Amino acid sequence: MDENIKKQLDDVCNIIDEKLEKSAKSIKDNVNSEVDTVIKGEVKNLVEKHSEIVDRLDKIEVENKKDNFEKVYTNSRDMIADSLNKSESFKAMKEGSRSNANFELKADVLISSDFTGANSARDASGVERVTGIKFNPSNVTNMMNVIPTASTSSNVIRFVKENSYTDNAGATAEGSAPSDSEFALVATDAIVQKMASVMTISQEMLDDTPALAGYLNTRLVGKLNTVIDDQLIGGSGSSPNLLGLLNGGTAFDTSASGAFYQAIDNAQELDVLYVALNQLALANYSANAIVLNPTDFHKIALLKDTTNEYLRGNSIVSADGFLRINGTPVIMNNKISAGNFIVGDFTQGSQVFQREGVNVAFGYEDSDNFSKYLVSVRAIARLAHAVYLPDAFVRGAFSSAKTAIETS
Repeated sequence: MDENIKKQLDDVCNIIDEKLEKSAKSIKDNVNSEVDTVIKGEVKNLVEKHSEIVDRLDKIEVENKKDNFEKVYTNSRDMIADSLNKSESFKAMKEGSRSNANFELKADVLISSDFTGANSARDASGVERVTGIKFNPSNVTNMMNVIPTASTSSNVIRFVKENSYTDNAGATAEGSAPSDSEFALVATDAIVQKMASVMTISQEMLDDTPALAGYLNTRLVGKLNTVIDDQLIGGSGSSPNLLGLLNGGTAFDTSASGAFYQAIDNAQELDVLYVALNQLALANYSANAIVLNPTDFHKIALLKDTTNEYLRGNSIVSADGFLRINGTPVIMNNKISAGNFIVGDFTQGSQVFQREGVNVAFGYEDSDNFSKYLVSVRAIARLAHAVYLPDAFVRGAFSSAKTAIETS
């Protein structure tokens, strides 16, 4: 803004404030009297002058924008021609006063022969850029949101659990000795493992791309959580893997002693989940989550009978932000393969211990990054998964489970 105009505007605003204060004082001194007409007139004139200066400033701003606005080009040929015409060295060469010429082209002309796609949006109104970087989301609900978590300062989590129990409790006749009940305890270790993700970018990219640092922070953490989901669901338990629920839980009972062995006509996936809920209940657990691949859940929702009526009835409902089967929340996660399921009492069955929470770090120290002006971005989480009670989880495959409960 021109300093002279700015000073005029400030002076007018100060005078207006002074006159308004004088008018207010006049009213306070004599409420029944009218504001001095001279003061009112002066204020009116000053307001008009203020408006005039603002209009002048608006015109100056518009002219400046016109001067700074880049010419619109429909293709690179037009841009090159215009650059040649504006080049003083090219004019001098044509006039014979010099033997060479140079001019500068924008980088996007070197990338494409014509402005297409995003570049074609250049028009008289300019380009409005949307902040941030757009990307597909990671899993909506991570397993760390379902399994209880705690922090630890150790690299080994040791817990004692009941390995076996012989229950001889019962009614005892007077004078008779009661039978002994026996149990065995075992100490089990869950080892803290490291989950990591590293990528390398140029310092220029980090400096020149708006919101890139925030994008990397969000994106890497999301991808790392996806790796953690994969481990908590299907990890083998062999270092450096965590023990996942598909390996640490109890298998769906497909034996002849199962409560619903060969007992259900035309068994479907929904029947399997009800039988799994029953298996938990028989072990005195109460399921509070069902983990499914999205494909399996929607397959269950679309199952129909021979009259083309949906089988789900009132079994699948939405409540408290969750889709529920028989009142149990369904957690859809892409890291459990389609065709598999986990039904569990997650509040009691296992726990995640975080030695180091998910964090993202930027640095030059990787290899020859410093000399090449590169930046490494690293996301790390250190955690252990302690599966306390395998019977708190029923896991299995729909195909074999349906075969087991289907009537022969």
